[in-house]
Amino acid sequence: MKASKGMRHGPNFAAAAVNCLAGLAAFIVASVTAAIAQDARNAQVLGATAPATSNAASPSATLLDAPATVQAYFATDLYAKESGYALQVDADIGDHVKAGQVLAVIDNPELQLQFVRAEAAVAQASAALEVAKRRVVGMEADLTLQQVTLKRQEQLFTGKAVTQQQLDEQRAKESVSKATLEVGRADIALAQANVQAAVADMHRLQALLQYTKIVAPFDGVVTRRFINPGDLVQAATSTRPTTPLFTCQKLDVVRVFADVPEASATTIRQGWPAQVRLYGPAAQTISGSVTRIASALDSATRTMRVEIDLPNPDEKLLPGMYAQVSFGPAPVAIEVPAVGRRLSPPDGG
Repeated sequence: MKASKGMRHGPNFAAAAVNCLAGLAAFIVASVTAAIAQDARNAQVLGATAPATSNAASPSATLLDAPATVQAYFATDLYAKESGYALQVDADIGDHVKAGQVLAVIDNPELQLQFVRAEAAVAQASAALEVAKRRVVGMEADLTLQQVTLKRQEQLFTGKAVTQQQLDEQRAKESVSKATLEVGRADIALAQANVQAAVADMHRLQALLQYTKIVAPFDGVVTRRFINPGDLVQAATSTRPTTPLFTCQKLDVVRVFADVPEASATTIRQGWPAQVRLYGPAAQTISGSVTRIASALDSATRTMRVEIDLPNPDEKLLPGMYAQVSFGPAPVAIEVPAVGRRLSPPDGG
């Protein structure tokens, strides 16, 4: 009896299960269809907005850290071109100097006497030129006289008043006078060349005398001094190494040099942001950007030199300081949807 009762209820239970599954499938299809329609409406709304770009980058993002050194923008060692004795020393370490300011004067009596002699040679050559010009004036007058005399002799010869010999002699005198005038004019050219040579030699010695004054090449600070009054100063030559007299450095702007390893050299670009962290108690961090890149690797270290220029008006950044440079990534353009007019949703949305 129980078995027959179960057989009667079996078909009803199966039909209920099928109906339940069919309802669940319909619910899933409706949900997916609604989600697709909502995505389509969102795409249409975003399509009606204008994209805006932002060069924002994560402040904490760092591409590379590299050790660095602070150096002066310019650093020049000043040498003597002429030997002599230090007559006066007008600058010391720490002094702020202007371009062209005299730092020291070297006394060279022999060179001064050579300059005086060169001035006398110029005066002598100029006087010789003047004499040559005066001689040419006399030669021109003599040639004029000889030409007039020859014309008269020719007229007299026509009237048989002079002989052929006398006429030939006058013609010879006129030719000699012409040749003498040409020689005189050549003497003038020679005298002018002598004057130019004498003036050039005088200017050369004058330039050498200017080198006895050691001047600052630019606005900066004297960071080293190796000269004292009365010292014998030797001229610096390529065959005889000497000690510089002064070292001048430009410090209102400094260069920060970092050596980037080969693996990261190709990624660094001019204008990239850089954070320069100085060592020491203050541990100051200065923001800057890549000013120059070497665009070549050092064959010995396999690194590329990167330079960051930093303003230094208070001269707190000292040449020789160690630092660490953190190179940030290049600014990335991020599309940000701008505020725009929302389109009306499609029918049925």
